[in-house]
Amino acid sequence: MPKIDIDKLVEPIEVTVGGKTYTVDDISQELSRKMEAIGKQSEDASDLSPLSDVMAEVLGADEADIAKLGMRKLLMLVTRVMGVINEEFEGKNVPEAVAAK
Repeated sequence: MPKIDIDKLVEPIEVTVGGKTYTVDDISQELSRKMEAIGKQSEDASDLSPLSDVMAEVLGADEADIAKLGMRKLLMLVTRVMGVINEEFEGKNVPEAVAAK
């Protein structure tokens, strides 16, 4: 019978920001909804504080530490973390992407 071990397929993501290292194990459904809402609310693209706040929550970081990031670093942080997650969905960044028999 095929077996799929989600714990092996979805490895933690290690992120270093401002000299501090954080681990993203998973993103809760509630936090995912917050992220989606921020994407839909992008009326004022110059206000990065909602994005900064949600990324602090994703990383488990102090909001003030992430709020210190400039636009380039904050957007790179979001892009890279979401990029790794998208690669997992597409099976490109997974050590054991094939179901074991």
